[in-house]
Amino acid sequence: MTSRSTRYRPAVIFAMLAAGASANPARAADIVLKDAAAMAGAVMWLSSGAPGLVLAVVRGEESVVLGYGETRPGSKVEPDGRSIVRMGSIAKVMAGQVLATMAVDGTLKLTDPLAKYAPPDAKVPAFAGRQITLLDVASYTAGLPRELPGVPEPQPGENPFKHFEAEAYWRWLAGASLPYAPGAGAMYSNLGFGLLGDALARAGGKPFATLLHERVTAPLGMLDTATKLSDAQMPRAMTGIDLDGKEAPLWDTPAAMDASGNVFTTGDDMAKWMRWHLAVNDAAGAEVRMVDQVPYRWHDGLKAAVGVGGEKMDALGLGWIISFARGHRPPILTKAGGIAGFMTYVVLAPTRGVGVFVAVNRLNFAMFEGLIGGVHDLVADLAPR
Repeated sequence: MTSRSTRYRPAVIFAMLAAGASANPARAADIVLKDAAAMAGAVMWLSSGAPGLVLAVVRGEESVVLGYGETRPGSKVEPDGRSIVRMGSIAKVMAGQVLATMAVDGTLKLTDPLAKYAPPDAKVPAFAGRQITLLDVASYTAGLPRELPGVPEPQPGENPFKHFEAEAYWRWLAGASLPYAPGAGAMYSNLGFGLLGDALARAGGKPFATLLHERVTAPLGMLDTATKLSDAQMPRAMTGIDLDGKEAPLWDTPAAMDASGNVFTTGDDMAKWMRWHLAVNDAAGAEVRMVDQVPYRWHDGLKAAVGVGGEKMDALGLGWIISFARGHRPPILTKAGGIAGFMTYVVLAPTRGVGVFVAVNRLNFAMFEGLIGGVHDLVADLAPR
């Protein structure tokens, strides 16, 4: 049974936890999930310094979505399961899921060269004859830089994303050289996923946003997950604090950013998405899940592993950072995101049926390690080895 979205203030949380011994035994499983999530969410929000936080947690067939603080600085409106956040680079694992669906239905192959889906006049570099494949790009092993080189720093008040166009990506790629053979080393690359999204659109004959809707969000009933917001959705959109300490606008982004970092979602939608990923014994979608979640590149033997999880990364999947079991925590698939005014993190523990998604409306990298640690502790609490 799936619990409805719930909001708790910290004082209520601590009072509820103190009274936990008198809980109804018939609802023990539900209480375990709610109490663990409520305590973790309150601590993560209070320590983050963010105006607000949204937390979605799945455990088996149950889920809970919690909101804390404010939807935007000074709004005095608490977020809930329908509050819309920007997920940042978690969009990459959704792009990986689109890729997996297209591989399973035969639209393409993971090992297809990127050049096969490039514009007619584009040139894609190779290394000693080894071409970049779709799998290389999706697993961060294509040898591409993090961002499009040569982009000028935005002026105050200027849209920082306006230069990230697909045409500019392909144009830069034509003159690029690779630092190693594709697949031999890892470098985190927003540029790479921009190219991947455009390649998937060409392979599927539709814009990437349409592929995401048809292949991922619509089948799972994720009604608020999209690359653009409608006028009806805008009143529910959260905004947050940027690196400069000011409130960040919901900047428009070019379509080339859709696969790398521009997808909006809600806690309720992410609970649905995590539940699908964790349904490992469900025959429906089993082949897509297998293709999507398998490790493709191992940390051991890579020539470099830059920006892909450090020593905590054991393998790379289709956008996923994969870590073996450590201490009391089971094996996990993770992805972090950061975009103007937001930081996000998602963790799946497929062997234990536990998933956690958290979003805060504050962009601050120093705070983020504590947030990640809190999520990992919550997974260990709900899915001990």
